[in-house]
Amino acid sequence: MSKRAEADDRGRIVIPHEIRERHGDRYRVVELEDRIELIPLNDDPIEGLRDAVGDAFDGKSIDEIKREAREAARTDAIGDASE
Repeated sequence: MSKRAEADDRGRIVIPHEIRERHGDRYRVVELEDRIELIPLNDDPIEGLRDAVGDAFDGKSIDEIKREAREAARTDAIGDASE
């Protein structure tokens, strides 16, 4: 399905009713090089993460996922600071 939407003078875009019915009312706005995408947000963020990455986190606890994410963020921050 493709619909047209325009931003108003305050930058608001109305998402058509039939799309909201199917995907919900909460979205993450992702800016890519040549476009933006709206990604529906799941009520359970961990479940949404699992849906987004498939089985990459199967068998891992929430604490393990958090620890690995913090370690990756720390490594990235150290790399950015040394550049």
